[in-house]
Amino acid sequence: MAYGNKLKFHYDIPMYVKKQLADTAKKLNITATELLTRMIEQEYERAKTEKNEKS
Repeated sequence: MAYGNKLKFHYDIPMYVKKQLADTAKKLNITATELLTRMIEQEYERAKTEKNEKS
């Protein structure tokens, strides 16, 4: 969950990654959790597409 620009994840993420997420999210005017969710969704779609192309 995100609280302002602070990050609170339910799993361990190195501090430097949290800082990068927070900084980037702030530039995009979204929360770090939203940014991380978008990144995970994009990677999932990319992997799914790549898998379908190989089949």
